[in-house]
Amino acid sequence: MAMELEKNGVNLFFLLSKAQKILLVTHENPDGDAISSLGICYDFLINSQKRTISFCKNLSGKHFDFLPYVEKIIDDKNEIDFASFDIAIILDCANLKRTGIDSELKSLQCPIINIDHHISNNNFGYLNIIDAQAVSTTQILYELFKTAGVKITKNMANCILTGIVTDSGNFAYTASSSQTFGIAGEMLMRGANVRDIINYTNKNKKLSTLKIWGLALSRLVYNKRYDIAYTVLTNEDLTEFGVVKDDLEGLSNFLNTLKDAKIVMVLYELNDGRIKGSFRTTYANVDVSKLALRLGGGGHAKAAGFDVVGKLVYVDDKWQII
Repeated sequence: MAMELEKNGVNLFFLLSKAQKILLVTHENPDGDAISSLGICYDFLINSQKRTISFCKNLSGKHFDFLPYVEKIIDDKNEIDFASFDIAIILDCANLKRTGIDSELKSLQCPIINIDHHISNNNFGYLNIIDAQAVSTTQILYELFKTAGVKITKNMANCILTGIVTDSGNFAYTASSSQTFGIAGEMLMRGANVRDIINYTNKNKKLSTLKIWGLALSRLVYNKRYDIAYTVLTNEDLTEFGVVKDDLEGLSNFLNTLKDAKIVMVLYELNDGRIKGSFRTTYANVDVSKLALRLGGGGHAKAAGFDVVGKLVYVDDKWQII
């Protein structure tokens, strides 16, 4: 793995050295790892005098406003001249569909660099740097930069640690290793503010958020046959409680504390006619990424997701997707 990482790093930095204008993209409806990965790359590239554009579709909420360069992220694809780039770097995406601008990316005339840690990644890039053992994409970026001798700035350190904290479930997931804790410790020494990271990513719940979480808990159903507990939230629910999809961040992780089911699933409607699903498990012999993959999604063995077109309806005393 170390030799492969070094080889990938050499190829990555060679391509970047030849590029003048670079596009950074992560998945829509971003989490901490996605936003942080953009921040790490943006910091490195602007300090390398590269013209850099960061894009993320459906960027909303204030949970990650404490991170550097969030204000630089563009969320309207019409503001971007896709024909003007020398390289595109896609971060934390198992496939191009996750970006929400897959048709634009497929039409690019420049190389695509794919950096990700999802086991379901389909290797869509000209250069694919995939490590399914890494707890976060920010960890992969750290390892690439360290191997290449790149200085880790304070901005990078905050982003690296945020990605690790959020994607490891505060170091609770099995992907967390001694290496993960070692990197986290190094980031603290390099100036990362763990208090801000914890406060913004965990202590960020509004009263309306907790109320709709309460509704989700009241709808929790256990399917004994499949040993799965699930709950649902509709667009009408979100409107009634005055919340947005960002306020549901963390709900599936919270339900994953349930000891009476091997798998938990949260289904909620998006405002574009799709339904988002999130799987979580703590069981060593369960791989929820396989379930998500069958539904057109992907992710990790213990945390995965998908989306489907449809609507949630309550019929004959049970929830259905139509």
